[in-house]
Amino acid sequence: MQKLIIIIFLGLFSSITLTGQEYLVVMRKTVLIKGKTSFGRFSCTYQNEQDQDTVSFSKVPNAESLMDLSIPVASFDCGNRMLERDFGKTLKSDQFPHIEVKLDDFKRIGQQYFGDIWIMLTGKKMKMEHIPFDINKDEEGEFLFSEITISLDYFDLSPPKKLFGLVKVQDELIIELSLKL
Repeated sequence: MQKLIIIIFLGLFSSITLTGQEYLVVMRKTVLIKGKTSFGRFSCTYQNEQDQDTVSFSKVPNAESLMDLSIPVASFDCGNRMLERDFGKTLKSDQFPHIEVKLDDFKRIGQQYFGDIWIMLTGKKMKMEHIPFDINKDEEGEFLFSEITISLDYFDLSPPKKLFGLVKVQDELIIELSLKL
């Protein structure tokens, strides 16, 4: 009888620990950087389908990073070479060839997901805490999506001006992070 109780107890304990381990498998990572100029909008995209990641729900605050992206600035596609060159020059890609994006403290509260996002750009770090992630669906399946706004001024970057100042880029950039599940 004692052996039966111990076996039942161990079975319940092991099933509790297995269900407590939650994670998401990320198949593709997309970063879209959008901005506005005095004449219109622009967007530059980075997409990585080669490196799969497993994003675990953090049980311990300030645990090790759950996902690290090192994005070569030169790998962003802005739609034309002149815009890509200006994008690289604005982000000082000759001195800082990579943008670092890290996801920490990822958790699910109810049906909503939250995480802390670190961005390192031009040698400066910015931490945005408790950023919401939504689960969206498209024709390819489900993906986690988050949108944040950063200021070029925070990273000591000056927006480019063209045609003697007639075309100006606004100081704020919108970064969309999309993680295909």
